[in-house]
Amino acid sequence: MGAARVRRFAAIASGIIAVVSLAGFGGWFFIQRPDTRSAEKLCERLGTVDSLSASFISLDPTTLGPQVAELQRAAAVAPSDIQAQITALTAFVQEIAEAVRASPTNKKAALTAALAEKQNQVDEVSQAGQAVEAWSLTNCGTPLRATTTTSTKK
Repeated sequence: MGAARVRRFAAIASGIIAVVSLAGFGGWFFIQRPDTRSAEKLCERLGTVDSLSASFISLDPTTLGPQVAELQRAAAVAPSDIQAQITALTAFVQEIAEAVRASPTNKKAALTAALAEKQNQVDEVSQAGQAVEAWSLTNCGTPLRATTTTSTKK
């Protein structure tokens, strides 16, 4: 009679462990799942990439790194209609930023060299950038380029 009781206890314990494991996995999956792709989420992310061009101009690593990271996050939530273009733009920007970061001294020379090395991609990336900017204007109502105007009085 003792062996039957042990088997029954083992079966019940195994069932409880299976249920708890399944519930834990289900909770992890729904809580930790990656962001879904949507225009709304992309608009939120693109709103945080507002000074990427300024970061490249200044080559300030304290702003360039975070801006590139935000662009990567934006690519992760991009809907299918703009996903290819923002992915191409993100990869290009990331490669250029890494080349600049790798230079211990002359960041501007590193930027120039990295751009020259990738000259064959410039047209494609420019088109991707224009598509992303047009998409942002249409879907988010915001431009991606920082515009500066200067006025001169005559």
